Formats: sequence, structure tokens, C-alpha cells
Amino acid sequence: MQKSLEAALEEYPRVSLTRLPTPLQALPTLSARLGPQLWMKRDDLTDLTLGGDKPRKLEYEVARALAQGADTLVTCGSAQSNHARLTTAAARKVGMDCVVILSRDQYQAIQGNLLTVYLMGAQVHLVEAASHWDLQPAVDDVCQSLLAQGKKPYVIPVSGTTPHSCLGYIRCGLEIAQQVEEQGIQLDAIYTPFGTGGIFTALLLALREKGITCPLIGISVNQKKAACYQKMEIWWTELCRLLERDPQRARGVFEIHDEFVGREYGDPTEACLDAIMLMGQTEGILLDPVYSGKMLSGFLAHQAAGRWSQQQTILLLHSGGVPPSLLIPTPSRLISRNGAWISPANHQRQIRDNENWLRYKHSGANLLRKAPGRYSR
Repeated sequence: MQKSLEAALEEYPRVSLTRLPTPLQALPTLSARLGPQLWMKRDDLTDLTLGGDKPRKLEYEVARALAQGADTLVTCGSAQSNHARLTTAAARKVGMDCVVILSRDQYQAIQGNLLTVYLMGAQVHLVEAASHWDLQPAVDDVCQSLLAQGKKPYVIPVSGTTPHSCLGYIRCGLEIAQQVEEQGIQLDAIYTPFGTGGIFTALLLALREKGITCPLIGISVNQKKAACYQKMEIWWTELCRLLERDPQRARGVFEIHDEFVGREYGDPTEACLDAIMLMGQTEGILLDPVYSGKMLSGFLAHQAAGRWSQQQTILLLHSGGVPPSLLIPTPSRLISRNGAWISPANHQRQIRDNENWLRYKHSGANLLRKAPGRYSR
């Protein structure tokens, strides 16, 4: 007999890093403005050092690190990496050291996420790299140095997405299913950012297991649709293996949209900035310009196109990452609006410059190339 997801999750060690579940919150003012009944899963309110989605993932990776006798977490990312902030916080919470390798870029001023990493005492290495996806050689060098010092490093890859860390969003999917049942909510769609794809895939598996069949809609923040689907297949296969599910099982309706990325990862489009302002001015909730802002811009474009009606109910996942919203490179783009809200129709004017899209050198298959774990020679 197949175990329940809850029972299957118990097979894997987990360290509690934050208070769960996070709230499922109605958005009445935004709903009145736009029409559909809108709700938000507030994963920005996880309480580990300014919150976000990463603590759910790190609960499983930190548990594995401790089980393997590691004393130092090592990870990498961009200069304003949410993952670096929260990995450092997780390390400190369980009494471990932390080393972060970050790519030099236009956001390397010591503020925002980078400031928090320094405040928590991580050892920081800022290195030259084409992108934060190209830091593995520097990670290898740092780990060799730590080993020579008698340390026991444990590597968590960029973004923190691994098969085991995705289990954190299986738990999130179970939370959502329980919360909508308790509140009598019938969902017509769920929107989520799509980055490395682990969150999206884990939610899809958990929600389908619990009988929630509405479309799951991912808004890509960094790559074209084909690469997103390739990543999703990797995580689906790995999660089904860990949870002893049939990878050929039905997945229901899901969508991935890549037309809201803009010029590159981390660069907010005008529609993203409009979305951030709209959420702030209607609900007093801050979105970030990398993930949740672009996710909302995708929903607004669909709403402007007439996809959703007043009778429908939509859930938006806020994955956190608010500190970078204070570092938008041209804040005058927001201030110049003098608080005016741009109509939904304008959200169809997306900035799409395919010639300037960030061309990652890795393929979806390479996500699992360097398995997380204790580093050894």
C-alpha cells in the first residue's frame, strides 16, 4: 500500500528553521480593484531573517549537513542572493559556520541581502564570473581550503534547489490544501514564480495528490519555456523517486509563461514595477522585483486579456525576497509615478528583448551535476 505524502516525508530528516504554516491571506482591496477573488500564500512571512521561500528548502539540506557531520555550510549566488542570506541565517541558527561565494555585479554595494550576510558573520568571497551560475570552480577552491584547515564543509548549490530541498514545498502544497479546505475556498488557478522549478514542481505533485485540480501557472523569471519544462522534468522524476510515486502519474493542467522575464534575470520590467506599486498601494504588501513582482505582472496581463472573471478565485504565491526591492537600480521609475496606478491594460506592454536575455551556460540537466553534500577531495 502506498504511503501518504505526510508519511513519506517523515522518512527524511528535517531541522525546524521557521514557524509554519505561513498564512493564506485574502486580498480584499486588490480583489475589489481587479474583479477576481484573490488570495496570497504568504511565504514572505517565514520568520528566518526577513523570510522567503528558502527556509523550507534549507530545513532538509541543513538536516542532511548535520547528519553527515559537517560544520560549515558553503553556497553561492549573486551579490544580492536571498539564498545566501537565508543559508547564512540557517547556519547560525544551528551553530554552524557559513561561507558564501558571490558573483560581482552591479548590486554588490554592501546593503540589502549582502549587508545581512556580513551582519551575520559569513565569510564572503566576491569573485568575477559571467553569472552566478558559473561559480562552481570558486566553490571547489573554497572547499579545498576549508578541508586543509580541518573543516568539514557541506555544499548547497546555487538557489538551494535539490531533490531533498524540494520536499519543503511538498509540505507547502500540503499546507495550501489544508488551508483552502478549512476556509472553504474553491481555487480556479494558482500563480507562482518559476525560477529553478523546484517549488513549482513540488507544489504540482502535492496539490494533485490532495485533489486540487485547478491550473498551476508558473511565471518564469529567468529562462525560456523550453528550459523551464526541462528543469521541471528533472525535479518531477527526483521527487517521485524520493516519495515513491509513479512519475507517469497524471499531472493535470499546468502552464509556464516566459514572456514576462524582460531583459534578464533580476532586471525588473516596467510591468513588474507597476505590479509592485499596485500591491503596495492596495494591500500594503511589498513584492520583490526578481520573483513575486514578475509573477504578479503575469497575472495582471492575463487579467487584462479577460482570462479571469469576478466569479473566479485565484491564489498567488509570495515567495519572499523583499530586500532587493530596496535596491531597484532606478527608483525614480517608481517615484515619478507620484503614487498613480497604471491600468491593467498597460501590463500587456511587456519588455521582451530576446537578444539581451541572459544566456545561462548550463542546461536543465546540469542542475543535478554537482550533488549537494559533504565536500571531499
